[in-house]
Amino acid sequence: MQRKLERNFTIILLVMTVLLTGTLHFFPGLHSYAFFDTDENDDVYSVMQLIREDNSLVVQDKNLGASTHQLRMELPSDVNPEDVEISQQPLYKSFTISIPGVDNNYVYSYPLVGSSDHISDFTFDYSAGCGVFEIITDSVYELNTTMEGQYLYFDFLDPRDVYDAIVVVDAGHGGKDGGCSNGDALEKDINLAITEKMKPLFEEDDYNIGVYYTREKDFNPPYSSRVGLANELQVDLFLSVHINSTASGRVSGINGSEVMYRSADESGLSKAFANNCLESMLSTLGSNSKGLVAGDEIYIIRTSQVPVALAEIGFITNNEEKNKLISEDYQQKAAESLYNAIVNTLKENKKL
Repeated sequence: MQRKLERNFTIILLVMTVLLTGTLHFFPGLHSYAFFDTDENDDVYSVMQLIREDNSLVVQDKNLGASTHQLRMELPSDVNPEDVEISQQPLYKSFTISIPGVDNNYVYSYPLVGSSDHISDFTFDYSAGCGVFEIITDSVYELNTTMEGQYLYFDFLDPRDVYDAIVVVDAGHGGKDGGCSNGDALEKDINLAITEKMKPLFEEDDYNIGVYYTREKDFNPPYSSRVGLANELQVDLFLSVHINSTASGRVSGINGSEVMYRSADESGLSKAFANNCLESMLSTLGSNSKGLVAGDEIYIIRTSQVPVALAEIGFITNNEEKNKLISEDYQQKAAESLYNAIVNTLKENKKL
């Protein structure tokens, strides 16, 4: 943080937060959390569950009372609503709202008001000239944002009410877990590059598919979180993208595409999805077939409650195939092949 609240202002912070909490208390159940730095480090701590019982602190907002929206955020007059950035991290059930030019004082002067039916936590931080709010929800939602003057209205929507079909795409490995490698080529980077190239394909098509990504940066979510996202959303398809390697990790002539599936899926949907992925890769990439493999020993496959396929695009331990895998053109083709496999499977399953 660029600006810090000293310890001797803690009492002031407490009083202001109580006032803020009183404002929110009129709207059933909304929690208020103010955040500040300690002197010892830059960690952020929450002032949680402060006193909300004093009805004399209640400030009624007649404007919001007539609104059908769930949450309202007021912006200072010098902030352009179009400069506010909103991002989602579905893996952590969170939304981040960045407002340029506001600092800690914003929390005191412009409290959030509305309902907290879907909110588990609410934090505020000040970083790089922006006030950064993080809203943690009790489940994965789509956030619908409406702008009216200096007010932002938020509604948390069930993804099933928004999309015809829902998919989770997982870029394998990440962070300190690089996956398999060959020289400077790391599996984690190739996986992420391919899934990133899938995004515009979904965004620009005419289908109403909701796609959630387990990671869009270089970090390593736990396996339980990856498959947990798919299970909680009860998605129609769960795809995990990987690059293959020989068991020893040594360079060899072995090459080709392979797809794992959950053989315990009695519906056969997992195997059918995996087969579509394999056929699409063979057709688009011109790679050799390493076939379909029952992957029930793999955690994210074994514990998946939805149709799952783990696509091994090619072998990084084959120098010729490695050179293809690190090329933008081949990554784009891989992305297109998996996108097509998803769309075709959803059509077969009568989801589109």
